[in-house]
Amino acid sequence: RKKKMRKILIIISLLSIGLSNETTLSGLVFFDYTFDLSDESDGYNEFKFKRSYFTFEKSLPDGISYKFQTDMGYKEDGKNYLFLKNALVKWEFGNGNLIIGLQGMNVFNISEKTWGHRFIEKTPIDLNKLASSADMGIGYAGNFNKLNYSVLITNGGGYKESEEDKYKKVSIQLFYGEKKLVKNDGHNFGLSCTFEGYDVDSNTSDSKSLISVFGGFAGNGLRVGGEFDLFTDGGTDVDSQIISTYGNYEVSDDLQTFLRIDKFDPDIEEDNDDEIYMIIGLIYHPVKGLTIAPNYKFLNLDNSDDKSMLAVNFQFKF
Repeated sequence: RKKKMRKILIIISLLSIGLSNETTLSGLVFFDYTFDLSDESDGYNEFKFKRSYFTFEKSLPDGISYKFQTDMGYKEDGKNYLFLKNALVKWEFGNGNLIIGLQGMNVFNISEKTWGHRFIEKTPIDLNKLASSADMGIGYAGNFNKLNYSVLITNGGGYKESEEDKYKKVSIQLFYGEKKLVKNDGHNFGLSCTFEGYDVDSNTSDSKSLISVFGGFAGNGLRVGGEFDLFTDGGTDVDSQIISTYGNYEVSDDLQTFLRIDKFDPDIEEDNDDEIYMIIGLIYHPVKGLTIAPNYKFLNLDNSDDKSMLAVNFQFKF
């Protein structure tokens, strides 16, 4: 861990050289305290570091900019990791931007800014691992007034894995309206879809695809959103489905309340395998940069015991 922390400090030091008005260096850290309320012998009661991002961005003449972002967190085995999540060059070309390199995907990025609480929980698609948040490839994004579009061709394995086959993932997003409802009033609605082939075995190939329909509204202190996601795997004949709704209300300048309910069906053809996930809580901003969110999480499983937990999530950004 000490070696990884030294790597982070070296990266930050190198990126900090030559900071100017066209350069930004920012950080984002997630951590929490969770108490398991389930009647299980392996229940937990712990403080946990969840994620840390350091981002460096710089603008150059002639419409060129670049971005580097590190991602540090924990794997399922409990060991920490350090990945490079973004390493891209952006070129203002035509009515949009040509983006080359390791970059954010266009599948659930708009829904993430409507949900608005990534430090508490991932978006439904990300949480259920139906798509990665970043990947290596090339993309083009632009807009006609409030109609936004994005097309990406990427490896398909995400930013934590190297390419392992000859196939590429094609991702398309179309949406109308405001990009960041977490910051600005307005509305949006749109569609994201992905397609990727793969080898089932040495003689057979097939494909998997994802379609997401989403929308949201923000105004008068209220922010609401929802999405419908359908993932199809032709090689296994398994279709997965997500229906999710979420809302946030500003009680005051420094206090908000929120609610989110997900229904995830991992196999539409199977009965009694639905998962209902609910999160309800408060969000408090005591000072600039620090967010504290006490909340209650409940997971109802058709084929297993329910799970519930109390948590306090923290976010610090600079």
